[in-house]
Amino acid sequence: MAPVVDYSQREMEIKAFDESKAGVKGLVDAGVTKLPTMFIHPLENLLSSSLPEDDEHLHKVRSLRFPVIDLSGFDSSESRTEIVEEIKKAAESWGFFQLVDHGIPLGVIEGAQRGIRAFHELPQEEKAKWYSRDFAQHVNFFSFHGDFKVTTPADWRDTLSCKVLEDPASFEAIPQICR
Repeated sequence: MAPVVDYSQREMEIKAFDESKAGVKGLVDAGVTKLPTMFIHPLENLLSSSLPEDDEHLHKVRSLRFPVIDLSGFDSSESRTEIVEEIKKAAESWGFFQLVDHGIPLGVIEGAQRGIRAFHELPQEEKAKWYSRDFAQHVNFFSFHGDFKVTTPADWRDTLSCKVLEDPASFEAIPQICR
């Protein structure tokens, strides 16, 4: 028999976690030794998940390659149509993809990665200034994106979301360490 989940207790745990503004890294930095229940999948979900049944199946799973989309011909209207179709197909079937030949210099990409890492390494008190569930803001740092009453497990991750394309003046909202 599956254990009974106390959803009111779970909701309180999620709210307390969210209000702490510590994020997942805050739990790790605090030395958490037991995974909070909000991150645990119910046993029945784990037992019903599809695991590789044999070596051949495992080999097939390991040899999967996610879509790689070449943007080098995007300036041509004919190529653009094909590329848009590839992106649509990859998004629908995989949910993600890799873009190549996009024209963004490697140094810019690496700089963005360094900035994000530096943000996540900030002291908890500093990151808490950016913690918000108000997704209308240009910049949000959050760990739990769902509804407090939802019964699915929370993701074990912290997220920094920056939405600045609509308004270039909003670049100033990006944390200084990320610029």
